[in-house]
Amino acid sequence: MKKKDEQQTPQNEQEELLQEDADTQAEQELDREQMSDEEYISALELRLGKALSEAESCKAVAQRIQADFDNYRKRNNSMAEEMKALGQSIVIEKLLSVLDNCDLARKYVQDEAALTGFNMMEGQLLTALTGFGLEAIESVGKPFDAKLMNAVERVRDEQNAGLVTEELQKGYLLGGKLLRPASVKVAYWD
Repeated sequence: MKKKDEQQTPQNEQEELLQEDADTQAEQELDREQMSDEEYISALELRLGKALSEAESCKAVAQRIQADFDNYRKRNNSMAEEMKALGQSIVIEKLLSVLDNCDLARKYVQDEAALTGFNMMEGQLLTALTGFGLEAIESVGKPFDAKLMNAVERVRDEQNAGLVTEELQKGYLLGGKLLRPASVKVAYWD
């Protein structure tokens, strides 16, 4: 129990200092009758100077605390937004495999009704994900961009050298940032 009493917080120290100041001021109570006008005015000016200095100090502390709190609030809001975006990207990334499987299944489905169902399901999923900022990277027929695409294979083609000839796996951006690069075949010519 003594250790707790021995450890003083800054707030307790300030309270003690304020109490000591109040005690000192009470002891030094101005006695107007025992002082000349000049002494009395000088003593009042001294007290006023101390009070103004203390007020400025308190104002500076309050402003510093307010600025610290504003920075804390901004930092927490920023971190909350980052965590929200991270959570969304993780969920959306998991759902991309469902979109990939829809593309794959479409190639093998012969039944027209089943194909229509797949297309509707894929459309609904894409619409929902687009609402969160997901957008597909357009790659076929475009110049190869290493920032957005992975070249998985090269194909000899003089006319389309440097262009993407086939998309093996779609790439996506989320909120303008790369979520998954497109896997593509790129044409080249020696």
